[in-house]
Amino acid sequence: MYRWDGGFIMVDLEEFENCVKWYQEILGWECVDKITSWVGRKGFMKLPKAGMVTIKSFEGEYEHLQSSSNEGQVKLVFVTYDLDHTLSFLERKEVKFTETNILPNGQRFCDIFAFNDARLTLVEDKQKVDTDDYPESGILGFGNVNSLIYVKDPKVSAEWYAKNLGFEVVEVNVEKGYAHLRTEDAYDRNVLGQQYWDNIWLLQSMKSSVEKPSDHQARCYFDIRPAVFFEEYNKLIRNGIKPSEIAGDPINGWGGFHIYDSDNNRINIWSYK
Repeated sequence: MYRWDGGFIMVDLEEFENCVKWYQEILGWECVDKITSWVGRKGFMKLPKAGMVTIKSFEGEYEHLQSSSNEGQVKLVFVTYDLDHTLSFLERKEVKFTETNILPNGQRFCDIFAFNDARLTLVEDKQKVDTDDYPESGILGFGNVNSLIYVKDPKVSAEWYAKNLGFEVVEVNVEKGYAHLRTEDAYDRNVLGQQYWDNIWLLQSMKSSVEKPSDHQARCYFDIRPAVFFEEYNKLIRNGIKPSEIAGDPINGWGGFHIYDSDNNRINIWSYK
């Protein structure tokens, strides 16, 4: 099983420091460390309630870490407990956002355009929280919905993800145009030895498939462990999928690659010690 594990927010190398500063000052996220690794600059941003997301520079020769002019349709999702409050705050900060939509489970969501127009998806989770403990932006971390993927045929796509990535299919509704999938959370399984399910929604889109290569600046990642990295990589090839070259070193450090689903949606995969 490929487990959901957060992601990268990509930025041009010359804007790396400004990007980290923007997320600190506007969204109230804490930068706990900045490093230069084999695959470029990384800034580790601790999210206010739970989780960590990495600011990552576009640099180096690896195709996996290059920028793309085609915007993908796989969304990395962050949670807010009051979407109206968050959007009101962002409007005052002159941060643009899309119109609000509703997921099949009733949760409201929208996209915001963060630093350099990086597109982040916000999903509202109406839980009671003590707002005094969190920054005014109200964008608190990862929640019970972790990624949205736009597809032409949710039934076909659900079968693809179940076969190739091991996701569990919870529900498919052809008439309403969605599929609900879930996969284990990588941190809970790998670090805590516990099972926690992360939710993924496949939403039917009237748009044609994106062209390869494509990706958001905010990139969702799924984890496989170093011990099975090459076994899983080769299994994808046997299934008729062509993975990108491997960036980095998944056995001794960090390594990543990407594949494309049946709609040309780019799926990012990483592994690290």
